Amino acid sequence: MSKLSFRAKVLFATLPLMLATSISSFAETIKIGAVIPMTGPVADDGAAVLKGAKLAVKLFNDAGGLNGDKIELLVEDGACIPAQSVAGAEKLLSANKVVALAGAFCSSSTGATMDVALRYKVPMVAGISTAPNLTERGNRYLFRIQATSQMLADAFAPKMMEIAGGKKVAFLVVNDDWGRSIAQYYKASLERGGAQAVTTQIFDTNETDLFSYITNVKRAEPDAIMMAANTQNAVTLTEQLRQMNVKSKLFAEGSFTAKSYYDAVGKKGDGIDGLMAYVSSFDNPVNKTFVDMYKEAYGELPNNNASAGFEELTIVTNAIKTAGKAESEAIRDAIASGTTQGPSGEIKFNEKGQGYGFTVFLTRNENSKPVVEATALIAKPN
Repeated sequence: MSKLSFRAKVLFATLPLMLATSISSFAETIKIGAVIPMTGPVADDGAAVLKGAKLAVKLFNDAGGLNGDKIELLVEDGACIPAQSVAGAEKLLSANKVVALAGAFCSSSTGATMDVALRYKVPMVAGISTAPNLTERGNRYLFRIQATSQMLADAFAPKMMEIAGGKKVAFLVVNDDWGRSIAQYYKASLERGGAQAVTTQIFDTNETDLFSYITNVKRAEPDAIMMAANTQNAVTLTEQLRQMNVKSKLFAEGSFTAKSYYDAVGKKGDGIDGLMAYVSSFDNPVNKTFVDMYKEAYGELPNNNASAGFEELTIVTNAIKTAGKAESEAIRDAIASGTTQGPSGEIKFNEKGQGYGFTVFLTRNENSKPVVEATALIAKPN
């Protein structure tokens, strides 16, 4: 055999591998950023958000991505501290060149981070923050998939007082934009229905001794107490409320149905009613797929934080598919005009970037899990 014919055979034998390598070299990485609290008082909640987000990315990548281009999810720890969240977003946008952003969990951090997204003209999807003013600031790059505290209050205020069996309500909330907005908007909604607000107690997120606040609430003799707290504060509140034998009906937004919460308080959490954006038992094809994936990946049921992370990234990945390209402005336009099927129903956005069209839940903790007492469909806001 001549050297020429031998080389020709080698060339033809290796040509498919060379072509495959050449084609794969054209595949690019689509960088998506997320600012999530991975440390601090809400680290457990942030960990659940990240778990859900990773599953949405896996679905996109396993389906072939965008013409072979796969997503890389880059995460910065915002710790629910506005300045740290801003720094994380700056790094993701300026150094990592992400084309979309998710986060930043706490309303105060989202409020600061959304300004960075606006400056870079990159779409930002917020899955947890409920402070109503976020979507009233004219930022065309922010999209909130969570019902605001005002929406939840308007949906369930009459049912809350019916369950409480009285008219007097107290507020026991964390000192941030989210907690203060709950005190403001639930008070207004409840008072429109004839309720009377008797006291508002606001604690800092790093406080561990809440007895003085609880004492003030108990002294006011409310029929119902509306609380706002993420996991560590929720555990502390529950333990100390039970120690002080508070008999008022307890309602809450936050992490009062999280697995980490149930693991910490057990049956002490029973009887608390939660106003929730998600329950894992909701009968919905997308939710069934999500729950099955989550259980297989993590060995537990998802909570509202995990669902929010999944929805944040699902909205981004759907927009990338719809746009047909991983460019920020095209993704932004696809989010604004599109409809995404999520675990709690469809998600659309009004002209302010506020999500609607999905179901929200009033649940009661029973045997360390949430049982649905009432549901409401979030209509398009004005």
